[in-house]
Formats: sequence, C-alpha cells, structure tokens
Amino acid sequence: MRIVLWAGLLAGACGGAPLPPEPASEPPAPARRRADLPDDCASVPGKPPPEPLKRQYTGVASKARCQREVYTIMGGVKHFLGVECSFCHDERDYSKMTHRKHVANWMARELIPALEKKQGGELWCNDCHQGGGKGTAKILGQPRDSRWAAEWMTTHLVEDLQAKGGGLLRCKACHQGNPGTAEFQKKIILTDRLPRPPAKPEAAPPVPEPPPADAGPAP
Repeated sequence: MRIVLWAGLLAGACGGAPLPPEPASEPPAPARRRADLPDDCASVPGKPPPEPLKRQYTGVASKARCQREVYTIMGGVKHFLGVECSFCHDERDYSKMTHRKHVANWMARELIPALEKKQGGELWCNDCHQGGGKGTAKILGQPRDSRWAAEWMTTHLVEDLQAKGGGLLRCKACHQGNPGTAEFQKKIILTDRLPRPPAKPEAAPPVPEPPPADAGPAP
C-alpha cells in the first residue's frame, strides 16, 4: 500500500516540489487460492468424496462448492486481515451472526462486486487489507484518523480501483458528495450507497417467425 504524507500530497496539488520516488513494494499476495494448489472439491480416487456444504452461504463463502472450500476461503480472510477466527466469530457458536461477520459479508456481497482493479484481476481482501502475512483489519486506523483515511482513499482506492464497468471512482461515488458539502455522508459501510454495476440489458423475447406464404389453413 502506498503511503504519501498528507502535507506532500497538498504541496504536489499546489505546484510544490515533486514527491520522492516510492520504494519498491512487496509483490502482491495471491488472491483467494493459488491456481497451482489442488481443487478442494475434486474427488480423489480411494478417498471419501468431499463433504458437501452444510448450508448455502450468501456472504464471504458464497462461492464455496464444498465444506472444505469454506475453510480455505476463511483461512484466506484470516491471513489477509492478520486476525484470528475469534475476531469475527463467536467461538462458542461459529454460525452465530456477529457485527464483524455482518460487515465482512457486506463487503463480499456489496463492496467487492461494486469495484474492480484498474489493472485487471480478481478483487479480494488483500487488495485493501494488505497481504503477505502483514494484513490489517482496520485499514483506516484505530482509532480512525480522518486525515489518514482521506489520504489512504486518495492514494489507494482512487488510484488503484474503479467502479465496476470502468466508471471513475471519486469521493461522491460512495459518499454521495464531496468532503465539505452538505451531501457528503461519512458512513457507507452496511449501506446501499455504493456505485452500482451497470445493469445488463434484458434479452428481447424472440419474435415468432411468420408462417410460409403458401401455408394452408391450420388443421
């Protein structure tokens, strides 16, 4: 993640000295699962078939095809956020809904489908929460610093991501207005204020072919 001093950002915008070159960053961590790893849900001769899903998930694990794949996805989230399972789960009842599970499911269901990387590829937790075992769950600081949050969003979200379908990503794309305006809304997590992907045009119903000109009366 690129970090630029707030003062330097303002100076650059006002025609000041250019910022020094950024140090080489670590290679990005792989997305949910490396392509060279075996398929969690593939049948292996001589072994029991993969355990089917215990239930149909609608959030982070919505793309899981078997129970083992649920654990793989959860392991990726744990790695990219740099937390233990108890950060989101109630260890006495893993199926119980918690506030952090609600947030994570909202991000998987609403935030990720609304955005895409400018350079292509799958958008996942590590694109914002860092990867390589150095993840952080609180990407805007804890406690949150509004100056740092604005800097991070400007130098990371706006530069690296765009709205689904290629639309420009600006403050008002999510916050309903620019900072300092009456329209600006600070809270967007767990809301429906995200940029929506363009709706796919509905296919027109097929037009029935006219009967041949020499067709006789119907029997």
